[in-house]
Amino acid sequence: MSIEAKKALEWLIEGNNEYIKSDKNHRGDISLEKRLHTHKHGQNPYAVIVTCSDSRVIPESIFMTGIGDLFVIRLAGNVVADFGLGSVEYAVEHLGCKLVVVMGHTMCGAIHAAIEDTHAHYISSIIKEIQFAIKDEKDNTKASKINVLNTVKKICTSNIVKEEKKNGLKVIGAMYHTHSGHVEFYKKINK
Repeated sequence: MSIEAKKALEWLIEGNNEYIKSDKNHRGDISLEKRLHTHKHGQNPYAVIVTCSDSRVIPESIFMTGIGDLFVIRLAGNVVADFGLGSVEYAVEHLGCKLVVVMGHTMCGAIHAAIEDTHAHYISSIIKEIQFAIKDEKDNTKASKINVLNTVKKICTSNIVKEEKKNGLKVIGAMYHTHSGHVEFYKKINK
């Protein structure tokens, strides 16, 4: 059973609003029953979240979700290469997700490293991807948004994503504000 993109976005916004209001309660179902149900019947996530590996960014908490609700792909700087894009394709084609959210965040270390041009070893491929996207932008938050939109654009080049968009798939960008907990979505879904 797939959930329409508009409904999935409504649930994410509702969960984020609840997260902002509460610093202790988590409404997502992480019960033994839910674990056993998803073990036996498989997963049925209603959204894909492509986000940064930063330890301050916890999609399941930010959107107050539980086991099986989100298909989360975490990569430093929320960039996608072959493995990340393959994970998105799996979620939309095989799991029926109708919403993909690329969520950057404020004060991102990968963005900072790209702006400052400080990197070494394997992270250099991530930094180069971000630098390609942000060009000469020096403001961390603006650069983060540019990087998010670049990742959205890259995801939309997938033939599987293009095909699934004909069936109602939406791919949007968002920014998680680490100081407030608020998620700012860059595009509302009309329909």
